[in-house]
Formats: sequence, C-alpha cells, structure tokens
Amino acid sequence: MKVFDRLILWTILAGFIGIAVLNGYVYSRDASAPVKAYRVEVNRMMSRINEGQKPEDIVLKQGGYTYVNKLSWVGASAGPEAVEPFFAGKGAADDAEFTVKPVYRGASLSGYVRFDYTLPERSSRLYLLLNLVLLAALGTLTGGLLYIRKQILQPFHTLQELPFELSRGQVNTGMKEHRSRFFGRFVWGLDLLRQTLEGQKQTNLRLEKDRQTLVASLSHELKTPVAAIRLYASALDGGLYDNEEKRRAAARLIGQKAEQIEQLIGGIITASVSSLHNIEIVPGEFYISGLIRAVIHTHKERLTLLKTDLQIEAYADKLLLGDQDRLLEVMNNLIENAIKYGDGLSIRITFREEDYRQLIVIENSGEPLLPGELPYIFTSFWRGSNADGKPGNGLGLFICKQLLQKMGGDIYAEPLERGMRFVLVLRY
Repeated sequence: MKVFDRLILWTILAGFIGIAVLNGYVYSRDASAPVKAYRVEVNRMMSRINEGQKPEDIVLKQGGYTYVNKLSWVGASAGPEAVEPFFAGKGAADDAEFTVKPVYRGASLSGYVRFDYTLPERSSRLYLLLNLVLLAALGTLTGGLLYIRKQILQPFHTLQELPFELSRGQVNTGMKEHRSRFFGRFVWGLDLLRQTLEGQKQTNLRLEKDRQTLVASLSHELKTPVAAIRLYASALDGGLYDNEEKRRAAARLIGQKAEQIEQLIGGIITASVSSLHNIEIVPGEFYISGLIRAVIHTHKERLTLLKTDLQIEAYADKLLLGDQDRLLEVMNNLIENAIKYGDGLSIRITFREEDYRQLIVIENSGEPLLPGELPYIFTSFWRGSNADGKPGNGLGLFICKQLLQKMGGDIYAEPLERGMRFVLVLRY
C-alpha cells in the first residue's frame, strides 16, 4: 500500500515537472521565432544598403517588413552630439527594441544605420489551452490510480492479514462489509468462513469441557472403589483370613489392579489437559507499537459500533521478548471479557515499568468480581458470579495465564471500585 502511495505521489510530481518542461520548451520556441524573423528582415535591408541603396529610400510597410518599423542613419563624420543619442536609441518608440549596424563603402566606414523593431506579444490562450489539456491528462491518470487504490488495493490490504489470523485461531473479529464490486462477494464469503470457524471453535471448546468434565467425574468415582480395594488388600495382607497363601496372593493382585486403575486415571487426566498445557510459544522480539496497532486494527471498529470508549495512554515504544501473536491472543481475550462482563462504557490500556518488567494494564468499567472469587479467576472451567446467562467455558483466563507464563511473564487481576483491572507482566 505504501509503495502504491509513493507511486501516486511520484506520478503527480513527474506530471508537474513534465508540464513545466513542456511549457518552457514551447515558450522558448515561441520566443525564438520572432527573433529570427526580425533578423532576417535586418539582413535583407543591410544587403540592399551595402549594394548602394540609401536607408531613407527603403520603404518598410510596402516592402513586406513586419517587425522593423523604422530606420535611422548617422554618418561616420557626425559629431558626438549626434552619435550618442543615436546609439542610446533616442527617437525609438517605448515598446520598441533596436539594433545598430555599420555600413561600409569599400574599405572605409560610411556610417551607421539603426533598425527599430517591435516583437509581437505572445498569445496567452495557447499556454492556457496547453496547460488545461496537460492538467486534465494528469488528473485523469491520478484519478485512475486513486480508483485502483480505493477499489482494489485498499480492500485487498484489509483482507491480507485475515488468512493468518484464521490460521492462528483468531476468529473473534468481525469483518466490515465492502461495497467494492471486485471484492464485495469475496469479503462476504470470508466472513461466512470466519463465522463458521468461530462456531466450530466454540463447539470444540464445549466438547472439550464436556470431555474433561466426564473424565474428572469418572476419576472421582473410580478413586473411591480403588481406595476400598487397597484397604481390602491391606486387610488380606494383614492375615485376617485363614489361608495365608491365598490371602497374600489375593492382596497382591488387588493391589496391582488398584495401581493399574490409578495409572489409567492419571493417564486420562493428563490427556484431558495436555492440549491446554502444550500450547506452543514462538520466542521472539517485538515492539509495543506493533502490538497496539494490531489491537486497534482488531477491535476499533467493533468498539465504535458498541459505543465503547477505547483509551490507550502514551507509552515508550520498547522492544519486548515473547510471542507477539500469542500476546495479541491474550489481549483479545481480555478485551472480549471486558465487552462481555463489563458495562460497555470504557476500556483503558495503560503502561508502566516495575522491577525491570514492562506492565500492560487493561481496565474496564462495570461490576467487579467479589474478593472471594479472585483466587479462582485463572482456574480452568471456573466462572464467576457475573457469568450467569452469558456464553463461555471458563478457559479464557486460564489460557491467558498459561501463555504468559510460557513467555516468562505473568498476569494478575485486581478489582476496582467500578470495574476490573488485569495486569500483564512482560520481559524486555
């Protein structure tokens, strides 16, 4: 997009330079034409004078002379009082130019003849018409480039990040419908795809929650009989039955089975949460400004439609360590929570430093959580008292904490008098 903007700028600049050059060329041609013409007339008359014709006998208008309108003569023997005014142009019209030529008779100087001439005024209509045509051509070319920028490049620029966002699971952001006849249907189709992926994501999260709930329930139910079996095995092993060999064999078998059941339960539980704990982080470096631009690009239009005031305070553009895409996922989650559980009036993002760490603080207005709920806010599948009737699965803040801890940072929450505050701790 920036390259095309520079192309438009250079096109306009080159157009004005071309117009200036062409004007200068036409002006120089127009200026040189009458100069050559009056010189031709002077040379013709000098030829006649050198052949012996007297200057006063030359008829100007009837002789076809257009530019030279007067001839003056002074002899070689004239005194200074006559020569000086002659060479100074005395007697010439105010708008006339003049040139003086010597006249020889044989080898001796006979005198001087002065030719008074007037150059025609240049026509302004020609330049006006020329410049109007050139400006119209430049305007047409610029308009065509601007049309391409608005109708083709700008919609495409808006869409170019969408495939990467979808590939990373960023499906929360809606797309603005575009009236471009080139991309309108394409944008509509991509938004349908985004909505489908978002629905599938919610379905997968719901199924994951149900699966984990089932596994946790089964493990809880299995632990009670396992404990009873182990106690029974201990009783057998303690010699409470008559046949010692059988009692001990039964006890060992029961103990082995109990251990197998416990291992199976542990494997099931580990498998149920492994997908959440094994989130991949790509270590890297990024500037705060790049992260904030991505946040604004993702949420500004939606927050404007919701009439939610997004305030981003001034910050020092530092280089942070971590995964920008994952941190953007965390901030998107927090802003989504602010929209869902806040009152929708304002979201504020501020920045500060503490103990050689960069802190990003996200605050939203609304009803805060109860103090007794704060210790559980980052627990998986836990939902607060303000979540009644609102969709969700209780995994968002859990995932946020997992991501930040994998990046060497952390997150914590604080209740405000009217709202909530989440503080992200990052390395730089």
